Amino acid sequence: MKKWSLFLSLVMATSLLAELVVEPKSVKIGGTLTVSGKGFSAKEKVLIDFCGATKTVASSEAGDFEAILKVSVQTGGHKNIIATGSTSEKVEQGTTFLSPDVEMIPKEGSVGTKVVIIGKAFGAGERIQIGLGRRNVVAIVDNASPLGTFSAEFVIEGQPKGENRLFVIGHSTYFMAQATFLMKTTIKLSEEQGKVGEDLVIYGNGFISGDTIKVDFGKTETAALVAVDSNGNFTTNFSVPKAPGGKQKILITGNQDPASYTTSFSVLPTFTSLFPDKGFVGSLINPDISGLVPGENILIGFEANPDYSTFTVGEDGSFATGFPVDTQPGGLKIITIKSTLSKIFQTTPFEIRPNIYFVSPKEASPSDIIIAKGNGFRSGEKIRMDFGIAEGIKWVNADTSGSFETEFCAPDAEGNMRLAAIGYESHRAATAYINVKKKGLEEKLLEGEKKE
Repeated sequence: MKKWSLFLSLVMATSLLAELVVEPKSVKIGGTLTVSGKGFSAKEKVLIDFCGATKTVASSEAGDFEAILKVSVQTGGHKNIIATGSTSEKVEQGTTFLSPDVEMIPKEGSVGTKVVIIGKAFGAGERIQIGLGRRNVVAIVDNASPLGTFSAEFVIEGQPKGENRLFVIGHSTYFMAQATFLMKTTIKLSEEQGKVGEDLVIYGNGFISGDTIKVDFGKTETAALVAVDSNGNFTTNFSVPKAPGGKQKILITGNQDPASYTTSFSVLPTFTSLFPDKGFVGSLINPDISGLVPGENILIGFEANPDYSTFTVGEDGSFATGFPVDTQPGGLKIITIKSTLSKIFQTTPFEIRPNIYFVSPKEASPSDIIIAKGNGFRSGEKIRMDFGIAEGIKWVNADTSGSFETEFCAPDAEGNMRLAAIGYESHRAATAYINVKKKGLEEKLLEGEKKE
């Protein structure tokens, strides 16, 4: 009977043991736990042990208690909290789960942003894998600390626009923690300034994956179309279109993205070419100049005449209006091109060549009078006239403008004959062709009748 009485007493005592309650059931380092128990002796000291960190509280008259515990740095996983009564020597246990945690600093940025990852509550010494968005591995930590902490650094590479998930995995515990990184859109140009016709490359990051991007340059719509890759990146290149000098807006829009993005590119004034670089009096010279200020004046100087011509730049900032070579001595000349606002000052050579620009008649008979006019020779130089195989049929002097006019008799020959004017000093020649045909008997008789 005594044994049965002792057994019943133990059962009753056990049913009165305190039930240790721990809230929350899952907690992170730096958080707090509320530990409560009952059934302890009145007013006794209760020692609470949480993974080696202890705290002592006093129970109430009813034998219950409540304590707030701060979670310190330690490895993660299931953790026991043990409460021991100092006088009753009763022991009660509760559990919580210490969740792994990760912090990303900063939480937003763009391609090239340097970030720091701080992890806590992983396994002691375990290998850590870090991934971001579509990239499964952006960093590896070989060994976490004995307390399950680690830190890592890496530079953000291409990711789609918006929130991208950061995930951290412990290779031994299989613990996983997550955070988010807000990817911002960025645009970068290969050059911030350049000339019309030069190649410009645009790099875009942080765009919507698979979107189609349209690039407008100044007033030129759709200078480029390009698709965004799976990582939110695109690269496109095109030749800088004709545009006024100064800053030009580059507008970037997508089919899926409601936002638009802008940057700017400075168009520099530039002289590209002068075409042709040689010709005759009366030839049309076409300069190619771009990147000018619309409405500004272009001053053309031709050798000794600085005010040869003035033109106005069009709305696209370009100037390609041709101007003729006026009558002047031949040889190598310097053309000056000056803009009033864009500060372009360009000198370029142009060679004026000799030319026979007028012959009459172009079909003649022996002894007919032929008139020839030419220009592009040196001022006042002697000019030898050759006709067919006959050299020096006449000599003539060019005037101060390098022009000449002369007449001579067609020789007693026939055929398509070359007329040459050769400068004695310049050693330059101009040619023309005259068809000389001897008259038949009927033509001679007709001429005789006309004379009678």
